Amino acid sequence: MRRQLLSPSKIFPGMRRAPGRTFRVLAAAAVLCAAVAAPAPAIQIDSSQVVVPVIVHIKGYNDTQWRTDIWITNPFGNTSDLKLTYYPSDGGKLTKTMSLDSYNSYYFPDIVLETFGLDSSKGILIVSTPSASVEVRARVYNTGNPAGEFGQAFPGLPMDRLSNESFISGVSTAAGTRLSVGVANVTDYVLHLHIKVKDDTGSQLYGVTVTVGPHELVQLDRVADLWDLPQQDSLVVEFTTVATDPNAVFYGYASVVREDTGDATFLFGTTPAPGPA
Repeated sequence: MRRQLLSPSKIFPGMRRAPGRTFRVLAAAAVLCAAVAAPAPAIQIDSSQVVVPVIVHIKGYNDTQWRTDIWITNPFGNTSDLKLTYYPSDGGKLTKTMSLDSYNSYYFPDIVLETFGLDSSKGILIVSTPSASVEVRARVYNTGNPAGEFGQAFPGLPMDRLSNESFISGVSTAAGTRLSVGVANVTDYVLHLHIKVKDDTGSQLYGVTVTVGPHELVQLDRVADLWDLPQQDSLVVEFTTVATDPNAVFYGYASVVREDTGDATFLFGTTPAPGPA
């Protein structure tokens, strides 16, 4: 099929041709058209190994009752075995295996209790598959309010997209809320991490170093009171490893919960650095 090329004057009406500038105009037009036509990439969350930093079935502050639902989807055309590995905060690990057909999904309500059989536990979930990529999404919610359930949804992130640093912006310590920060160590190594809280000008308000064991979840609750943070709506929390280590990868997050309802907002960390090779 033949395509007709438009002259620059038809692409940009009213433009006059100047001697010696035809190439520049055509180049500019080509760049503009490419920019308009290029699709915007979506966030990739599918992988053969996906990390959910925290799943729970526990009692929290102010009579909150926290639960976690999990959705796992195979968006591709090949059937694969699934392995769900749960690392409770108090140690050990539990596994479940199953097969997931192409273009099918699994839903695991209250996964800590209904799938792993624990009635008071929280920890890390890693979903792995040897021959396909899957997407994993989580919902952590409070069932302890008579008005109904209040929760927070967030994606599992690919293991190979995690890194040795994590930045969380848009963190609030407004009146009537409580702030928790957490880090999930998804490696077989002990990690030593710096946690820094900065205001919207980049000034550091607080800093602490924590040690996180292999496959351990460390969550620090009510840190605004613990660290005497000011009431602000635009804080940044940074997690970085004490020493640069290609094996030091983790999932950092924050959770802001309303004191009156238990309604929560989950914020997952991002990183400008690539994951491990």
